[in-house]
Amino acid sequence: MEQQETLEYFGATTFRLRIAGLTIFHDTWLSRPSLLPQFLDINEIADADYILISHAHFDHLPGAEVIAKATGATIIANCEAINRLRDAGVPDTQLLPVSGGERIPLFTRDIRLAAAAASHDGGYTTSSIPLRQGGAPAAPPEPHHTLAVAEVHIWPSLHCLLPPGGHDALPEVLDTGVSYEGEATPFDGTVDVTRGMKYGLFRLRELVPAEALAADDGLRCFVEWIEDRGPAGRNVMSACDGGQLMFHVLKRAGGCRGGGKGAERGGILFNAHLGAYEGIVKAIHPQPDLVVQGIAGRANLNGRPFNGSAAGFAAELLRWLSEPERVIWCLHDECLIKPYRVDTAAASAMVESTTRTRVVDLVAGKPYVLL
Repeated sequence: MEQQETLEYFGATTFRLRIAGLTIFHDTWLSRPSLLPQFLDINEIADADYILISHAHFDHLPGAEVIAKATGATIIANCEAINRLRDAGVPDTQLLPVSGGERIPLFTRDIRLAAAAASHDGGYTTSSIPLRQGGAPAAPPEPHHTLAVAEVHIWPSLHCLLPPGGHDALPEVLDTGVSYEGEATPFDGTVDVTRGMKYGLFRLRELVPAEALAADDGLRCFVEWIEDRGPAGRNVMSACDGGQLMFHVLKRAGGCRGGGKGAERGGILFNAHLGAYEGIVKAIHPQPDLVVQGIAGRANLNGRPFNGSAAGFAAELLRWLSEPERVIWCLHDECLIKPYRVDTAAASAMVESTTRTRVVDLVAGKPYVLL
């Protein structure tokens, strides 16, 4: 009996996709601060083929090394994330650095193992399966691309920006209907996000008065968790995102709705943050049937703050994608620091009133069947 193809949501931007006989994780933030809900025990994961990492921040990258070591999964990520994972002991044979623009064939576990078992004798390679030809002489053997059951197209994307006013002015609930205009300086951009991580989130214990930290259980829990990082800690992360990536996952034989070669539409596009390059989004082909879209923060269009609301940006992005059938919001759930959550009502209402796209609300930990 053929296994159902499903998508599961585990908070923030962490998803598990089962498709074409593969198990694929998008981001891996499962071992979260103790006061946040835990939807899946990372130590019980025994099955994963690929791990797609959107970027190297604290709520996206941690856990990738645990899953990879337990399952042998290949991690596809930017170089910042790859370097942090290598430092954490993930073998180089499981690390695939990308920067956007790549198309990568995806193989079942049996095919990958068969390629890895290829023997070399007298300058000749023997294998039970066809292998890729013409690669680097000393590279590990790879299956021939015709054996792939799916593929992933990687595209450069952008991290969202903070609303005007910076960290100190963040609301408790971020409303996707609120419109933001203008810039504080002509240079507002993701460099501010990196500085905020390095000199803000990573140094909260220095910045928050001791009495305030003692009185706020959630904040204290978050500070203790984020301090448990680096070579001596349990959580792998970086203050620098390393370059945001989008992942478009397509089945090789038919796609989610005919997403194979030459198809006009098919597959699932993961965009973890509210940012994008307009030209890149418009060039994606085939266009996805389903988009998983981060909905937090101020939108980042082409590296500049977007004038308007998160709702307006999301609707425009979906129009650039020719209005896919479905969109699923992410990065909108509970957090221990401001904003504590994102109100997606305005974004959902605008998308459904101005496009053909329907919003699908996932229940964390419950498989959503892909039709």
